[in-house]
This record gives sequence, C-alpha cells and structure tokens, in this order.
Amino acid sequence: MSDFNSYKAGVDLSVLRDECFAHGTIVHFNKGEHFARRGRMLSCWGIVVSGSFKYVMTDSEGNLHIVGFVFDDDIVGDFLSLVGQRPVIADIISVTDADVMVCDVSVVANMFAAAPELRIALADGLFRQAYDLYLELHLKSPKERYEALLRRFPKILQYISLREMSSYLCITPTHLSRIRHELTFGGKEMKNLSGVKENLFGS
Repeated sequence: MSDFNSYKAGVDLSVLRDECFAHGTIVHFNKGEHFARRGRMLSCWGIVVSGSFKYVMTDSEGNLHIVGFVFDDDIVGDFLSLVGQRPVIADIISVTDADVMVCDVSVVANMFAAAPELRIALADGLFRQAYDLYLELHLKSPKERYEALLRRFPKILQYISLREMSSYLCITPTHLSRIRHELTFGGKEMKNLSGVKENLFGS
C-alpha cells in the first residue's frame, strides 16, 4: 500500500484485503465520479487497484475542503460510517480514472465482528493519524507541511493537481505557488518534482 496514510503502520490489513478480493468485484470509476456521497449510508468498501480518490467536506457556507486522499492499493471507504451506523460526512470522489475491488459493507462488518482486534487496531491507527495531522497544522508552517507531504509521499503530484494539494494543506493556491517558487529559485526544490504538472489551476 502507499505510504501516504500513516494509520496503516503496524496494522495487518491483509485479512481485510483478502476478504474484499474474495467477496468483491472490480468496479471502474471515471474521474470525478463518487464512490460515496455525504449524507447517505455507506454501502460498500473497496481496495483501490489503480487510481486515486479524495475525501471532500463542505462547510456551512458551501466551500469545499479536501481532507484526505487514498491511492493505489489503499482502502477506500468510511470507517466511522460503518462502525457508527451513521451517514457518510465526506464525499469520496475519484481524482483520476480508477479501478476498485468493491465489496458490500456487510463483508467488512462481519469481519470486524469476528476479529474485533482488527477493528480496534484500525480505529487506533486512524485516531493517531488524525491527531498527528491536527498537531502538524498548528506546529508547522505551510512550507514545512508542503515539504513534509512530499517526503511522505513523493509521487503525490503524479495523482493530484496543485489546487487539490493547496486545499489539503489548508492554504490558498497562490500561497502554495509562492512556496514552490521560493523552493525552486532557492535551489531546494525536491528532485521528485521533475516532470509533474505545473499548471496551478489544473483539474
């Protein structure tokens, strides 16, 4: 699985993956298509075979905020919707064309019932990741968060646009452009940025 989401560290997700592949089916999602919609009950989980998805929240004024991503071989779904039996709170939308091994939520729910230690480990990992990201937002400058993101997942700009990255980093596209300009002309731009899209307002 990709190194983007840290909650997987120390959690053996092979059983979840195997169950999904054993009971699921491959579904193709076009770019911009929803895997799940906010306000609705979650109907399925999946393993991303190829492609990527973003988690998008809408605030009280109708502004969109990207709060998460999943990439190749990651899990796509909503843990809290499943275990809490509540509607999905973030739209899950394909960033690229994607193929996903999709299984019904009942498959995952039954597995959690049979292996509660996996559910607990997954909950602990998700809490740890969310808390780390919350602290990072307050402790690091936007430039430090940008650099940390590239170190954590160097290939991210092969999947998402700079507009999407700026939303995830909680800064404006203009601010992100200034950071990249500063790093580039300061001779510090990371080598893994070669060949990525430079259009700040690309899709």
